[in-house]
Order: sequence, then C-alpha cells, then structure tokens
Amino acid sequence: MVVWKMRRTDQYGFTLIEVIIVLFIIGIASGLVGVWINRGSGNLEIRKFTKDISATLRYARTRSVSEKKIYCFVIDKEEQKYRLYAEDTDYTKIDLVADNPIPDELQMNLRGSDEDSANVEFFPRGNSSGGVIDIVREDGTGYSIIINRITGKVDVEKAE
Repeated sequence: MVVWKMRRTDQYGFTLIEVIIVLFIIGIASGLVGVWINRGSGNLEIRKFTKDISATLRYARTRSVSEKKIYCFVIDKEEQKYRLYAEDTDYTKIDLVADNPIPDELQMNLRGSDEDSANVEFFPRGNSSGGVIDIVREDGTGYSIIINRITGKVDVEKAE
C-alpha cells in the first residue's frame, strides 16, 4: 500500500526566492539613502564654512569697536585662504589674527573689489568698507554675506 503525503497548506515560512527579493529591495533602498546622505554633506560643508566666515566678520567688527583698531578681512585667491589683520589707526603696526584655508570645492569672491586683493575693513566707529562676499560651490549654489557699509552689520542670504 502506497501512501502519498500531501503538502499541508497551513505551513508557515518564506521561500528562498521571497527572502532574496526582500534582501534585494533592502539593498537598493539603503543604497539610495547613502547617496542622499552623501549629497547632503556638501550642503552641510558650505553652510558651516559660511557660518565661520560670518562669525569671523562679526568678530572683526566687535573687536574693532572695542579695541579702537582697524580690522581688515582679506581674501587671497592665489593661496586659497582668508586672513584677518588688526591694524593701528595710524597703520604702523599690523598683526595677523586669523589665517585659514578656503576649501578647494568652494570659491569665495568679494563683489566690487580688485580681483587679486579682495578685502573688507572694519573701523573703530562700527562702520566698514562694506561689500558682498559670495561663497559658491562648483554647481553654482551657495550663500552671500552682506556687510553693511554704514553699520558694519553682517547678514547671510542664500545665493540665487
């Protein structure tokens, strides 16, 4: 007598193909999340750098008023650096306050200034030489830092 075993339909579990499909979907989803996070890190870097520059400019204005000195923020495009100098009002003594690099993937320009030596000066009365510093990435996105000529106030705007 031959007894045929029938497959029970109330068995639980997944087949190997179902498990492979689910793992494949999870792999694709995690790959897309990785790309999305990596793309956002460029935005984080430019925002952080813009905050550093605006903080340096605000520091220069504050110190200029409190010390009764002229502070000069200089963008050196050849060396890809920015510097901050403190000068006596009679320009006899010049001290280097900050000397920091500009990241390679970013460009920093001061609108309306000389191409080689872009600088902004902050004076003891709180006023400045004014200007707009554009910080942009290679894809054209970035921020603008506006320095008011009369008040020396520093504002940041997203570049259009």
